[in-house]
Amino acid sequence: MPIDIVKSAVSTATQVAGSALGAVNGALGQASNAFQEAGKLASALSNLSNPAALISALRSKNLSTGGGTAGTASATASFSGSESPNDWRVRLDVPDVFKSSPVLSPLRQAGGLIFPYTPSISISSSATYDEQQLTHQNYAFIYYNSSRADTIQISAPFHVEDSAQGAYWLAAVHMLRSCTKMFTGASQNQGNPPPILKLNGYGDYVFKNIPVVLKSFSIDLPQEVSYINCSASAGQTGAGSGGGPLSSIAGIASGATALAGLAGAVGNNKLANTLGKVGAIGGAIAGIGNILTSKPGEATLGASGNSWVPVKSTMTLTLQPIYSRENMRRFSLQDFVNGKYVKDGGYV
Repeated sequence: MPIDIVKSAVSTATQVAGSALGAVNGALGQASNAFQEAGKLASALSNLSNPAALISALRSKNLSTGGGTAGTASATASFSGSESPNDWRVRLDVPDVFKSSPVLSPLRQAGGLIFPYTPSISISSSATYDEQQLTHQNYAFIYYNSSRADTIQISAPFHVEDSAQGAYWLAAVHMLRSCTKMFTGASQNQGNPPPILKLNGYGDYVFKNIPVVLKSFSIDLPQEVSYINCSASAGQTGAGSGGGPLSSIAGIASGATALAGLAGAVGNNKLANTLGKVGAIGGAIAGIGNILTSKPGEATLGASGNSWVPVKSTMTLTLQPIYSRENMRRFSLQDFVNGKYVKDGGYV
């Protein structure tokens, strides 16, 4: 198919998607009145691209405000991404060189490997002092040698409730496996070491873009828990796997369809019909766009490779902060004391 025809088709699909998005916005305004739970609905709408998370959020709409306390944060799971500056979840960013992997698409869409439950983290720093023994003296001469940022130990519980979260678990394991290997053999960047990751979590002055390398990781697969069948998205090489406009349209369509069912359940048939049409239009646009933009010989959207993942497991990571020689040469202790490097420089 000529490339100009493909571009024209995708352009038309994008324009139609704009109209569909306008319909979604109008329908969601009605949904806010129908549910009369503006705060809970806003939380649900942030998960439009993840229908499972959307339903989970709407299930809790009848819970009383303030039902939980700050001490229950470790019992709250969330796999969806967020651009909010108040998002303090612990996260490892996906390296740029890995972002084209279809297997890692759940992590890319979420904004990185986000630990859904509050992990246990151990950090330490040390200063090394050596000693010079002096003849006929009671005390040795102590002198400073060097300082270092020790490894960061992370132990993270990982619970899986459905196949969508199972795919996220598979993507997390695959990323950790990949980050302990160098570019060798037939690799495109042959000779390069494993990639450097960025660690974030708990705000600006705890973990802010800390450059780290993964020294080791382990994952337990307990025998006393159930396992969920899921599929890795290894076959996703179409337009929907790249996080572009068509992927967003597909997410909106899925969310609109889910909301249509809920609107029908509460008796708002007009809203249900509107959202149902938006979901159908969006799904059709995304499907046509994926067909038009798929290259000959490539697999289109569709999962491949069945796997079974545990509903409860624990991931243990050992991360080593790493800094370039140039950054160390320009290091200023006074700036560090004033908080500059902690927030902006990634130092610990």
